[in-house]
Amino acid sequence: MTTEEFYQSLYHDIFLKWILLNAQDYMKDNITCQVQEESDISTTLLFHTNKMIGRVTIWHNNIVEEEIKQKNCQDNLFYLHYKIVDLGQAKSLFKEFYHTLMKHNQQKLIKIGICSSDGFSTSLFVEELKAIMSMENIEFAFDSLSLDELYQSYRHYDLLYLAPQLAQKEPEIILHTQHLVPIHVIDATDFATKDYQAILKTIQKHLSYVKCYQ
Repeated sequence: MTTEEFYQSLYHDIFLKWILLNAQDYMKDNITCQVQEESDISTTLLFHTNKMIGRVTIWHNNIVEEEIKQKNCQDNLFYLHYKIVDLGQAKSLFKEFYHTLMKHNQQKLIKIGICSSDGFSTSLFVEELKAIMSMENIEFAFDSLSLDELYQSYRHYDLLYLAPQLAQKEPEIILHTQHLVPIHVIDATDFATKDYQAILKTIQKHLSYVKCYQ
């Protein structure tokens, strides 16, 4: 065995111990770390946050797999696998995993109100939109609002959307809400055809306005 091969044979144990030795630092970020599974060929570490689950699997052949998922969701938000070339490279890639885990965990849940005159015509629309949102792995908090409810609770929302039937009332609503919340009218064709993917894409584009109003 060459000197290089000897050092490579230690990478698994050294990298694993380095991650576990920092467990107290993870707890300061409200992230717990524990060994989930250990075998003759690999060790898997589990990272728990309020919203996310992260896993790091270190194989004895020095292959590392990193993945991040939302709780109760099977789709990966982050997946990376690599071979440990040196410990500096492995530490750097682990830090990318960890920072991504924190970023997703700290991401603000955007509250969105969708308004019709009585709130009933948008209630089913909102429920169907939530179902599509779940399939697309997008996380917003939607509420169906009547016009009266919008006037009373608009300060609780990051974005407000009006059904096309309320388009003519948009200037009046903007005046009442004092420009404190971005207000948009849902495209009439998207609303009528229930093109939820198009509506979600439009909402994501409008999110840049949220920062301007905060």
